[in-house]
Amino acid sequence: MTPFFSIIIPIYKAEAYLRQCVDSILAQSCGDFELILVEDGSPDGSGAICDEYAARDSRVLAVHQANAGPTPARRNGLDRARGRYVCFVDADDWVVPHWLETLRGHIQRNNEPDMVLYDLTRDVGKVKQPMRAQEGFYDKTRLEAEIYPYMLMDMRQGRLGVELFPAYLWSKAGKRELIRAHFIRDDRITIFEDTSMAYECVYSASTVYISREKLYVYRRLAQSNLNHYRPKYFHELRLVQDYLMENLGGKDPALDRQINGFCMYRVISGIANEYLTQKSLVRAAANVRRALNESGFVKRIRFAGLPAFYKPFLLLVKCRCCLLATWAVKMRLTPEED
Repeated sequence: MTPFFSIIIPIYKAEAYLRQCVDSILAQSCGDFELILVEDGSPDGSGAICDEYAARDSRVLAVHQANAGPTPARRNGLDRARGRYVCFVDADDWVVPHWLETLRGHIQRNNEPDMVLYDLTRDVGKVKQPMRAQEGFYDKTRLEAEIYPYMLMDMRQGRLGVELFPAYLWSKAGKRELIRAHFIRDDRITIFEDTSMAYECVYSASTVYISREKLYVYRRLAQSNLNHYRPKYFHELRLVQDYLMENLGGKDPALDRQINGFCMYRVISGIANEYLTQKSLVRAAANVRRALNESGFVKRIRFAGLPAFYKPFLLLVKCRCCLLATWAVKMRLTPEED
């Protein structure tokens, strides 16, 4: 019998957290699911834990692959998925007991929308990007009017870094065929994989239900993908920029402005990360200048459509005035960040 949900977990070095994650899924009040554990060549005991769960619960499938990263691992699980709706979970997080029951209720009461989006909470501290979209059912007309113009980057308040809803794959459930059709197609992308895929899925959906219920618990880890120094950050970001422009660019002027704003915001984030790592304006500026020259990332960022505050900053980085640009970023850091 076809399960209602397919839940896919990519697993790498998750031995310390995996049991809490899997137990929270197996304890769901809705049991109509399959759980696909994709062990991504993990050097710890994660693989054995996957096999243990698969041996004792018929809903669990353990898949093992050579280490390739979370995107290929998720794709491997997606290829095996049989459920009507697909959900992704990260191995160090967990879900509330009524997660699937709540999702199934929204789906059944709203004529089976293509996607359901929901909110999250953190194990420690506040969520920096909570769900801002209004709760409810969205057909294509409402999506075009209220979601697409602002979903990736809402610049109505004159600032960047604000989304209507987070890009995280694990705060969304989607029909299997929609997810398969728009799953990220470039395995070279190792940062912002969710951004590269999630907004394309929502843009391609005919109907979406948005819930502001907090159904997912996100564990903030110091060693997470975006929480450490990345010397190739701008090179990696160029791949994301190219992917977004290829798959969403040109479809709508509002989306083009948002992609542009997203890239501008990530320039600032990259410079901040460089300064916070180096603790030296001169060294950080030199690294930024070299990275921007080599990656060509800012060449495709346009002044048009950016909030006024960011245009002088873009001029600085385009003119390679990186010491002044780094100083400007330093001045905007909070005391906790500096």
